[in-house]
Formats: sequence, structure tokens, C-alpha cells
Amino acid sequence: MDVKSIFLIIMGIIWMSFVLIFLLAPKDIAEYTVVDVAFHKTEYRLIGKTVYNFNNISDIERIPKDINGWKGIDFRYPKRVYEVLEADLILSRAYSKNGKIIWVDIINSDRRKSFHDPRVCYGSRWNIVNESIVPIELRNSSVVFDKIYVNRLYLTNKKDPNIKLLVLYWFMFRGGEGVTMVRMSSPVSGSFDETNNYLTNFTRDLLGLVYEKLEKPKSMAEELIDSYKTLGYVIIVLMFLPSIVLILTGLKFRTS
Repeated sequence: MDVKSIFLIIMGIIWMSFVLIFLLAPKDIAEYTVVDVAFHKTEYRLIGKTVYNFNNISDIERIPKDINGWKGIDFRYPKRVYEVLEADLILSRAYSKNGKIIWVDIINSDRRKSFHDPRVCYGSRWNIVNESIVPIELRNSSVVFDKIYVNRLYLTNKKDPNIKLLVLYWFMFRGGEGVTMVRMSSPVSGSFDETNNYLTNFTRDLLGLVYEKLEKPKSMAEELIDSYKTLGYVIIVLMFLPSIVLILTGLKFRTS
């Protein structure tokens, strides 16, 4: 088998692979959001579709301020915080219920330096007692996934160890539009388990509002067939035709 025939066959296989990836990909893949516990890809990565565009401050401001009895109020940090972060948008909201409080921060930016590692940020004032990755299961099984994984930090104040803080955070990415970090934190009042329970439940309720309730996403192949009927099948065959020609031509050269 000469170099030319090998090249043609490889090119045919590559073309066929690209077509298969395209046809099996969910429709409107650019609108889907990646959810992960870090910037780089991890084993906890999931893909969903959000109700809100987290790259648009006006859109995320529509997130309800009343979530299962938790009442939210928007607030701003000192100006210096925003200068250091250089983020494209920041939404900060405090939710309260029965004397308890949860701070929610949504930070979006296309500059990675805007996302200081929370473990480093808290390091000047807090000691990390425990850090872990934990699942949060969603109650509504029709959401595109039944759970997500988040980072959890359990902190104690360096000056006063009796002051404790629990933090949950994760990252979202969407079609090259920037990275979003969602962070939720609450002072530990009472026991760790009590605080962890209400913070986890609040996060679960919020996620149920943020992610669309989807059935199995329609693939591009299904969309072509649904939209164009018989012509859709013809289009799919034509997409594979160049790869078939390349592979057959390469095989012909091999046997000649």
C-alpha cells in the first residue's frame, strides 16, 4: 500500500468521523452549558441547558429573589473588589430565611485571572478545615441531569476559630462566551450538618430553576430529518459521500 492510498483512506476516515460527530451532536449545541468543578475538564463534567444566559447581567438578574421562602436582596462589595476581579459581570445577592443567610455570587468573565482560586482568596482570613467534591442531587428527574458536583469548603476564621463558614462553588462554560463561577456561602450557625443541609437544599432549589427541564436532546440528524423529511436523508447521505469516495479511491490505488 503506497503513501497516496494510505493518505486518501485516512482522509476519508477523518471526514466520516467529523460527519458522525456533527450528526450525533445535540441540536443547538452552542446553547448548552458545561458544568464542572474546575477550569480544566474533570470526571465530574456535565452538559446542560440553562434557562438564563449567564453572560448577560440583565438575564441573571431575573433569577427569582424568592426561592422556597428564602428572600433575596442584591448588594455590592467595596469598589476595590471589582477592580481586582476585572470581571465582565458580577451578581451578588443575600438570601435570608428564619435568621439564616446565604450569600450567592455569580461571577462571569472571559479573563481567567478574574477567578482567583477560592481556597487562595479565603486563605488570608480563613483556615480550611475540610475541602471536598460533593454531589447535589436534583429533585426533578426531568432536568437534563439528576445531579451536579460542586466544591465544598469548610472554613474557620483565623482570628476567632468559633466563626465558621461553609462554601459551595462550581464553574460553567458556554460556547466560548466566557466562564461563570457560582459561589454560595453561609455562616455555620449551630452544627455543620445543619448548615450543610439548608445550604445544599437551597442550592438544589436554585439549580431546579436554573436548568431547563429537558427530554433527550434532539440530534442534528433528527433535526434534518424532521425539518426536510426525505430530503433530510438525502442530505445525510451526501455528507458521507466524500468520505466514501476517498476511502474507495484509496483502496483502488492499493490494489492497482
